[in-house]
Amino acid sequence: MSNNNRDNKPRPNYGFGKAMPANPKKNMDEDVEETTRRVGGRGAPAMVAPSMGAMPMPFNLSGAPQSMQMPGFGASINTAPMKGARVGLQTQSRPKFVWSLNVAPTLPDLHRLERTAAFVPNTNASVIAARISNVLRDRSIEAAYDNDKAKVKCVTTEGVDFRVRLYRGKNQYSHGIIVEVQRRFGSSLHFHADTEAILDAAQGKTPMPPPAIRSALPEVSDDEDDDDCDVPPPSGASSLAMIAKMLNFSGFDAQYVGMQMLSPLVDSERMSLQTARAVSTELLNQNSEVGTKIFGYIVNRSTDESVMTLRAMSLQILADSMKASGIVPQFVRAPLRPVLLKDLKDSEAHPRTAMMAARCLEYFIRGDHDTMELNEAFEHAREVGEARHAGLMRQAERCISSIR
Repeated sequence: MSNNNRDNKPRPNYGFGKAMPANPKKNMDEDVEETTRRVGGRGAPAMVAPSMGAMPMPFNLSGAPQSMQMPGFGASINTAPMKGARVGLQTQSRPKFVWSLNVAPTLPDLHRLERTAAFVPNTNASVIAARISNVLRDRSIEAAYDNDKAKVKCVTTEGVDFRVRLYRGKNQYSHGIIVEVQRRFGSSLHFHADTEAILDAAQGKTPMPPPAIRSALPEVSDDEDDDDCDVPPPSGASSLAMIAKMLNFSGFDAQYVGMQMLSPLVDSERMSLQTARAVSTELLNQNSEVGTKIFGYIVNRSTDESVMTLRAMSLQILADSMKASGIVPQFVRAPLRPVLLKDLKDSEAHPRTAMMAARCLEYFIRGDHDTMELNEAFEHAREVGEARHAGLMRQAERCISSIR
């Protein structure tokens, strides 16, 4: 992440140790050694997680019931939201979560602060903690709070993993709190704005609103696509060939890169609708090798952090594929529906994953056999989102309105 304003300033020192070095450092976190990569400046290394063994793939269509063994797409339906029978459940509100932190540890003498740090004078840790939890909720950042270490483990909607730490200053800085943001893994165009918003909010400033997600490429109409007769229609199979090779490699690194390659191909906001529809249609084919791996990650609710990362990416890919293609293959409905409902029920622990699951379930609403069960799950997710994750709240409300 580049930050022109911050890159021109020396790294914060606040009277302790030396300024942050140009090379990455090792930092003890949660009793294990973890690489801390600096957020700003030149020469920042690529964010790549350590290699692992082969990823488990438990999803096997061959073992599914006979009703699910359909060639091609099987029965598919239109995914446009529908107005069904009104569900008479009373909407409940949950108070917004506020990080209750009374004391922050003193900044260690040898700790070298990141450039993305700010000193907040004459303010208690409890006030700063409340400001941080508010901005994290408003920007739809999943957060796990650790009062013992005055730390927040965060994951953005785009999958950037970072930490927010609070330290008590000493000597000439004993009259305030130091807030530090450390990026650990992933990248996003919006992370710079997220970092600025967190530091501004901690200092009592009004942070900039979350940036609107826009198409990365110019939008064209279907008529313009049709006029270009010399260009052959995109082939979904050829687009997935290289991704299939990447996903066949063992270990996290290759599969993460493969998921990154696939994600924009099925996103109609980043690719043309024609391309996204062609790739999505091929991906959702029952015989698709890449599609089988995507479904396998979704049904595998492992608590391993690397598997959870790939699973969240798979949920986003599935939602974008159904949106671009306009269909929900029947063979994925039966195995995925209970898994996605479980994600909504666990939204307190993983609101980001719940938001992705709700995006997928939005296309399951039409033709579902029990919209009451879906509505109850969406209501629970909405309450959690209202308290902790604005993106989850908005997505749950969208699904509830589709049912009603």
